[in-house]
Amino acid sequence: MDEIYLEVYSLTQLCLAPIETIVALFTVKYCNSKISIKLVPSKQKPLERAYTIDISTFVYTVMDANKIPSSASSCELPIIIVNKTSCIAGLCAILRQIVKDVTAEYPEHHCRKLLGFKDSCLTACSEASVWTKFCEVDLILTLKFLHADDAICNELPSSMAKFEYHMLQPVRLHNLYKYTMSKKFAEENGISRDKTRIPEHTYAEGSYITLADIIIFVCVHILLTIFSGESIPELLPLTVKWYEKMMEDQFIVDSLECLPSVKKQTSNEHSYTLPKVANESLYKSDPKRYKPRSRIYTRQDDVEQSLELFKNLNIEMRLDLEPFGADLSIDWSTVPFDATPEGGSLPPARLKRKQEQLENMCKPVMKLAKAGDVIVDFCSGSGHLGILLAYLLPYCTVILLENKEESLNRAKVRVKKLRLANVKFYQCNLDYFKGDFDIGLSLHACGVATDLVIQQCIRRRASFVCCPCCYGSLHDCHHLTYPRSNAFRKDMNRENYMVLSHAADQTHDEKNVKTKQGYECMAIVDTDRKILAEQFGYKVYLSKFIPKTCTPKNHILVGIPRKETLKTECVD
Repeated sequence: MDEIYLEVYSLTQLCLAPIETIVALFTVKYCNSKISIKLVPSKQKPLERAYTIDISTFVYTVMDANKIPSSASSCELPIIIVNKTSCIAGLCAILRQIVKDVTAEYPEHHCRKLLGFKDSCLTACSEASVWTKFCEVDLILTLKFLHADDAICNELPSSMAKFEYHMLQPVRLHNLYKYTMSKKFAEENGISRDKTRIPEHTYAEGSYITLADIIIFVCVHILLTIFSGESIPELLPLTVKWYEKMMEDQFIVDSLECLPSVKKQTSNEHSYTLPKVANESLYKSDPKRYKPRSRIYTRQDDVEQSLELFKNLNIEMRLDLEPFGADLSIDWSTVPFDATPEGGSLPPARLKRKQEQLENMCKPVMKLAKAGDVIVDFCSGSGHLGILLAYLLPYCTVILLENKEESLNRAKVRVKKLRLANVKFYQCNLDYFKGDFDIGLSLHACGVATDLVIQQCIRRRASFVCCPCCYGSLHDCHHLTYPRSNAFRKDMNRENYMVLSHAADQTHDEKNVKTKQGYECMAIVDTDRKILAEQFGYKVYLSKFIPKTCTPKNHILVGIPRKETLKTECVD
């Protein structure tokens, strides 16, 4: 049976806990899940708000934080331990697992619908999906840092306004036509499949309840209790209508028994206003989010202006002639089939190039690794890199960390065939991982992900081996901002930097007129990454794969912490 580890601040019947624990236990109750609950007492963090939940109807075990499994202590709670080698972290991911556990045993269970159309509800990570970020980050942070003073001010939290405007928009669903014409939609709405009908925005994602509604309901239930008053129905008519619709679900009503009423901090006469937020959908696919005038295009004049600005910084931009570890070699004839790219079911056209990429990534790791080291393959996908390293370095532990369940499942099959005992699987966003490790890797982690990997490594004083990708996808997020280094931030603004990052994706082929410029822009962005690591006491090697034709995105950054530098806890 899966085990869920949840943080709590007290262990009385009315238990004090962070909002993530409240949402998780409410979902357990809604699904009537039999998952093994482990409550981990901890000290309430400064400035964070705690909420009460009645735990008298739950079956649970109290666990000392110092005695929980290493995989549970290596990630931010809540976390689900599937077995000795596999775990799941992150609010959306663990809630999906709760539902999947129940429906695996009872396929017709009422909670099955929570996974959404094609079981895709909240599968995308918060860095890539505006919707997941709202449910897993924005709304949760609103509750985490909500204080008494907030309830007596005139303005409602921005997340409440965002949800109201989201409900005002037309439904935005991927493959909306296929969905509305599907048998599932017809059965749920009592209509003939031969009639095209656009679903009403009854719930957060469309015409039926999903896991997103559960998360939002718990948060809104608390918020509507705290921010009470006659002005609320006028300011949030669609939110109130949605809330009343949710309360028609008997499973919601039954689950509410575990949520004691939050003490009202305002009188009913208090009047509120809505903060100014964009009147738009929270779905990334909504075209209103991406108006052409607000998009960045790589106009040549802009690129040349940004390149000139970089030259004025007088920053040395130099690539090493050979990658770190180029003196080593890999005998592929000794590598088992299931540890090769072919064993990973890659098409023949990609095999040679993938093998060359893996070889370039493995060599520096083989040169750095020592017996007993923990190596984390961030954004591991189906494990091409991590599985090969686990075979080549049997004296090291390799963690495959990936957000997509399907990719990890493919990796698990290969690891089982190879009988590798030194591989662990973490299904989560990389920012939820907080364990100690010695070497961090990423091969073609898209856009921001590469910088998140380097950030994780710097925080843990771990070496890093990174091959960046998708430079045009760089953007400020709740984790970090651009430019990265102090040297770049001094005289280069974000707009000029983003022009260069977009131009860095124009590495098409040798004959294309933009290719040379594209590689120059790639080198500029990666020099920024190199200088950032050097700020924190790293020796950094920046070079190209050999041969450089194995991929257009062929830069490799190898960072090694200098022994005389101290561990740092803050990289933004």
